[in-house]
Amino acid sequence: MNRTTIIAVFAVFFLPVVIAVLMHSEWFQWRPAETRNHGELIQPPHSLPEFRLETVDGLVAEQSDLLDQWQLLYVSDGACGESCVETLYWMRQVRRAQDRHQPEVDITLVTPERIETETLAEIEALEAGIRIFAGEAGQEFLSLLPEDQSVPVSYILDPQANIILRYPDGSDFNGMRRDLRRLLTWTRTDQPPQPRQQPDS
Repeated sequence: MNRTTIIAVFAVFFLPVVIAVLMHSEWFQWRPAETRNHGELIQPPHSLPEFRLETVDGLVAEQSDLLDQWQLLYVSDGACGESCVETLYWMRQVRRAQDRHQPEVDITLVTPERIETETLAEIEALEAGIRIFAGEAGQEFLSLLPEDQSVPVSYILDPQANIILRYPDGSDFNGMRRDLRRLLTWTRTDQPPQPRQQPDS
């Protein structure tokens, strides 16, 4: 066996091992770039418990109705007024931006107060099929969430009814759109979605 053949055999069998050792050593500082989610990671994810509540259209909804779908959940801190309807508009845009994956995404509104008939009609005209828990049902739903709701907040729930990402009031909906697209893309593979915790700034 000549010198060239010996070097080629060494390169094929041992070079990958040498590279792997170097990459994990203190002398080699390179690390693969990490993707960063725009929402705040709920860690560990908060699983919604079983519930049975009536929506504003008189239908009974249960926790099982949220399964197998991604959920965009908006929690209003009071009566659903102009800012609430505007938020639902942007959530509709986030959903529509998912193109062929739109049927995999539902929108849910929760508010502790009753919603005026005119506002309900406005929401229906905006996007048919938004699930709404209001009044007593909304108050009960709030008790299922991972924190006290004193300000408006939005969440993304995975298809197992786990709350995984939080968006405080005033968050950029483009960030939510990107996060949801990444989650929907990840679920097309064998790997489950893994949002990353953002470092403290």
